[in-house]
Amino acid sequence: LNSSSTEVVRSLFHNKSNCTLIIVSVHASDGYSSLRCRASQLDDLRVGDAHSSCSLFTSESLKWPGFVEFDDVNQKVLTYSADEKTYKVWSMADPSEVLYALPDAQIQEIKISPGIMLLVLTHECGGGHVPLKILSIETGQVLREFNQLVRRGKKIDVIEQFNQKLLLKQEDAPLSIVDLISSSVIKVPERRFKTPLAFIFLYEHQCFLAFRSNEVLLWNFRGELVSQFCDHRLWFPQSVVDHTSVIFITHSQDVIISLCEDRPHDGLSSTQPRKERLPHSESRESIHVSHISTGECLTRIDWQVVDKSPVTALSYNEERGDIIAGNELGHIQIWSN
Repeated sequence: LNSSSTEVVRSLFHNKSNCTLIIVSVHASDGYSSLRCRASQLDDLRVGDAHSSCSLFTSESLKWPGFVEFDDVNQKVLTYSADEKTYKVWSMADPSEVLYALPDAQIQEIKISPGIMLLVLTHECGGGHVPLKILSIETGQVLREFNQLVRRGKKIDVIEQFNQKLLLKQEDAPLSIVDLISSSVIKVPERRFKTPLAFIFLYEHQCFLAFRSNEVLLWNFRGELVSQFCDHRLWFPQSVVDHTSVIFITHSQDVIISLCEDRPHDGLSSTQPRKERLPHSESRESIHVSHISTGECLTRIDWQVVDKSPVTALSYNEERGDIIAGNELGHIQIWSN
C-alpha cells in the first residue's frame, strides 16, 4: 500500500459507505510530522492496484496537534486543522463534503456518541463547574448548553459521554454517572472504581468496558460491576503505541479478542502482590477469545507455535469467523474457525 519507500502508513480505515480503504500516513519529506489521507477503491486493491487513489482533506493542516478521527457509528469524519485552529465534520459517504466547522476558541475536548457530540469547553482548573455543550452530529446545532458541577480543587481524570449518560471521575473521588435528561446522579465509590486508562462503550448492551493496567472490567450505567474476566491479564508488546490495535470486539459486542499473559499453574489474580507470582521467564503470551457478559475465556491461540515475533495487530472476519493477527515482521497469520 505504500506509495513510496519514504511513506509510513499509520492506520487504515474501511469506509463501508463508499467501498474504499482510507490510508492515513506520514512522509519523510516533512519529517513525518503531518498526516496525509487518501482513499483507494476496494475493487482496485482486489486486482493489485494500490496506487490508484484519491487524496482526502487536502485543505486541512494535519500537523500535530492536528488529527483525523473516523466515526464509524455516525458515518462521520472529524478533523482538526492546527493552522486554522478549526474542527471540521465531514460526510463519510462523500469525504470531500464538509458538513460544518467548529472554531476551537473554547473547545478543550470533543466526545462523540451516536447522534450527538459533547464539547468540553475551557474552564478554570480547580473551579466548581465544567461548561459543556451537546451538539447534533448531523448539523452541528446546539441541543443543550449547561455547567456540570464538580468538586473544587480536584483534577478531572475522566469525562466521557454515552448517549444521555455522562461519566465524570475526579482525582480521589467517586465515579459520577449523570443522566443528562433527568439530572439524576449515581455515584460509585472510589475504592470500587479506580480511574481507568480507557473506555469502550458497548452500545448494543448499554454497558462499558473499563481498561486499567492489564485489567478489564464490564460495568453498567447503574454503577454495577457486571463481570470480571477470568484468567485475563492484558499484554502489550513494547512496539505497540496504540493499544486498541491488539484488542478487537465483535460487531455484536459479545466477544473480545485480545493479547493476554498466561502463566502456567498460576491461579493468582492481578490484584495479588507481584512477589507471589511466577517469574516473568515462566510466563507466555497468547490470543484470548473471551465472552464479554460472563468474562469466560472461550479459547486461547498460541501464535508463537507458528512465529515467535510479537503480535502488533488483531482483527476478526465476521463472515468467515477467522481471527487475523499481524506481527512485528510484517507477517500475517489467519486462524480459521
